[in-house]
Amino acid sequence: ENTLWILGLVSPLPRRMDWYAPQTEARLRESSELIGPPQFAAMVGFGSALKMAFALPTLYRARKNADGKTLAQVLPPDLYARWARLRLQYLPSNDAVEEWRPQFAALALYDAAIKSAGLDNDHKISERVYSLADGLKLRKTSSTISFEVSDPRRLAKSFADTPVDDAACFRSVLDQLDSDVREAAARANAWAVGDLPELARLAGRSDESCINAFLQVQAVRDMGMQDALPRARQKWLAAVDAALSANRSTFAMLPVKDLLASDGVLATLRAKGYVVEAPE
Repeated sequence: ENTLWILGLVSPLPRRMDWYAPQTEARLRESSELIGPPQFAAMVGFGSALKMAFALPTLYRARKNADGKTLAQVLPPDLYARWARLRLQYLPSNDAVEEWRPQFAALALYDAAIKSAGLDNDHKISERVYSLADGLKLRKTSSTISFEVSDPRRLAKSFADTPVDDAACFRSVLDQLDSDVREAAARANAWAVGDLPELARLAGRSDESCINAFLQVQAVRDMGMQDALPRARQKWLAAVDAALSANRSTFAMLPVKDLLASDGVLATLRAKGYVVEAPE
């Protein structure tokens, strides 16, 4: 007799999108708790401004290739040719990016391409839900795993000193850029009407290769971040169990990709014995 409503989140979305959400508002109004999506975050601790000021020179070095090499020297020729074409289109005046490590360069290109296409990676859907929940005074439960970066200089130095094979991440970001720019409007429309087959087709690629490259850095592993996402999902599932045993109605959020994955959290909920119903 207790119900959990799950809203799938998509990104990027059109920057000027106006979300008319009466169904969401109605479900929130009848709920007593909001469970946030599983994610992890790193925060700089006490005295953060001072620590970051001292770490900045190291941070700038961390994003550059070792031994002053350029992207043309560290990337396979076919991948660099693809990058060069896209950089002329989206970052024509940024020559410094040619000296950056592939991870940093690809992410800078992605951000520029998304903005150029009139898209936005801001979490406007979840921010709207949180704003509505605040107005309704809902209890909010976080599924975020947080880490405190007590020594950002050490983290940056560790990143600079760690040999990371980030070409896979670079290729993944370029692939994601192509699909996000080309299909963002179609994905947003499919999301707006709950077209699950179309959403599954447009769900996008995984960013697992970039996460894995990031987790190779020793200082990151020393902070215990290597299993942060699985821990966040377990935290979300534990919050769902508690909510379903206590609340008549609960509202939760998940990325659409997690909802549609054959081995994702919905499969876990079914295995626990819950009845899971997709929208009509």
